[in-house]
Amino acid sequence: MYQNFTSRLVRLAAFAVLTAVVGCAAPEKMQNEQAVSEQVVIPVAVQREYSAALMQLEAGDFVTATAQFEAFVEKHPDYAAAYINLASIYAQQQRDSEAMQMIKRALDLDSTNPVALNRLGMLKRRSGDFAGAESAWQSAIASNPDYANAWYNLGVLYDLYLQNLPAALEHYRGYQRLSSNDGSDEMVARWVADLETRIGPPPQTAKAR
Repeated sequence: MYQNFTSRLVRLAAFAVLTAVVGCAAPEKMQNEQAVSEQVVIPVAVQREYSAALMQLEAGDFVTATAQFEAFVEKHPDYAAAYINLASIYAQQQRDSEAMQMIKRALDLDSTNPVALNRLGMLKRRSGDFAGAESAWQSAIASNPDYANAWYNLGVLYDLYLQNLPAALEHYRGYQRLSSNDGSDEMVARWVADLETRIGPPPQTAKAR
């Protein structure tokens, strides 16, 4: 039991380091991810406005990006990606109620958008609504099974918050299958190895006589 508790503390410490590096309030995967404009025909002038705001967000100029995205959604209210990016900015600023409003608007426009559902899960988890977070991330995976961040976030939820270790292991493995080498793979590999040790091999089925 002591060893299991120590392993969990090690993972919590690792999450704390990751949190400090990316500036998030929770061990979640969405950093450096911006929603792109929908795969629809967008007028060139509108695309130019959107790209200008996105460039400010990518550059880390949240003040300018906030102002530009707020102006954009006021002028062009039918683009889900703009609401998602604005929600991301608000969440960085701990303005969670406003972030939630933006995500709801995005999902009204595109109910299966995996990036919006991922952000919804992050907001739900941060508020303590673990069931809501689980549902959001499950929906993101159902919408796009190749969306690695939702697998990661759901693994964290099962691991640290819901204590469902088999489900955590399944989703960490799913993340490993899908993720690129972004520097966190080695850390996730350690978590997978730890969980495999703690859970043990699956029980063998009796052989038919």
